[in-house]
Amino acid sequence: MSDTHEAHRAKPLSWVMVAVITIGTIVGTFGVCLASWPISIIGAAVVVLGSVIALATGIMEDVDESASRDLWPIGGRDRREIA
Repeated sequence: MSDTHEAHRAKPLSWVMVAVITIGTIVGTFGVCLASWPISIIGAAVVVLGSVIALATGIMEDVDESASRDLWPIGGRDRREIA
């Protein structure tokens, strides 16, 4: 395998937005478990706001859609390749 792989690059801002969305999900989950509408709504708002900002800053540009065999280390993916 190569030392650097272009499919695994990401901007630091993308990871910050993933963390914000994850925190919003956790807060919303606690709100549901506690049966608290305000906490649930705050969590949902953080997720929606984080998602909009993430899309606006180009988080989807970090995705590499090219096929790579480096990500599948135990043989072929297709049944035809295994046989």
